[in-house]
Amino acid sequence: MRQHPQAPAIDDAMRRAALILGRHPTAGAAEEVAGFTCIDAGLGVSSANVALPGATLEAPLAALREVAAWFSFRGLNFRVDVPGDTGSQLLAACMTLGLEFWERQPLMLLAPIPAFPAIARLDVQAVRSDEDIAAFCALDDSDEADRPLVAAIVAAASRHDDVRLLVAAHRGEPVARIVLLLHGRLATLHSLYVQPGRRRAGIGTDLTAAALSLAGAAGAQAAALASTVAAASIYARLGFQPIRDTVVMGTRVPLF
Repeated sequence: MRQHPQAPAIDDAMRRAALILGRHPTAGAAEEVAGFTCIDAGLGVSSANVALPGATLEAPLAALREVAAWFSFRGLNFRVDVPGDTGSQLLAACMTLGLEFWERQPLMLLAPIPAFPAIARLDVQAVRSDEDIAAFCALDDSDEADRPLVAAIVAAASRHDDVRLLVAAHRGEPVARIVLLLHGRLATLHSLYVQPGRRRAGIGTDLTAAALSLAGAAGAQAAALASTVAAASIYARLGFQPIRDTVVMGTRVPLF
């Protein structure tokens, strides 16, 4: 598959987003290892521990062994996000090392960002206070024991100038959340979550449109996101187009 011309810039933006949004401010860690950006989220054994490949890997299997050793030294599992347009050798190396297929994520792009009408039924607010952070985290379905760690990650992200953590309320009740990250003329969207009882009512679509409007107002001309297969239709209705698949390979336990 031929690489989309904007894919490298999007990959750089997603890497930056992972470093900002994906690790605990004190318990987490990140390091460049054998051509990968390795992120220990600080949550212990978690799907958030990730190795993001760089642009070129001359010996993927040898590099992956170094990555696995980095995570295993910390007693952690990890995942690898393999780009579908350039990662065939890396994918083969993941399978040889013993990583399992977890999911396929369409990488989607919206360019340019169109104008969206105001969504009257939702009250969308940015996270600013401790109470806002609690409301943002309470919307998640993460384990109760992880909530303090997740809240610390959210609090650290909220202090970043380019991050917008948004909570949508309906009739005063928080029902959904999303993260917007600005990278100059490009925006990335992350962690859309709608309460289970509120799904299939268009709330996710409306909140995403509100986030895109904020991105456009801040000067972004395009937006990108990594979707699940199930959610891709939501973003397609807003005009997003898939530009490639990312294959997520992972292990539930430390490899070594």
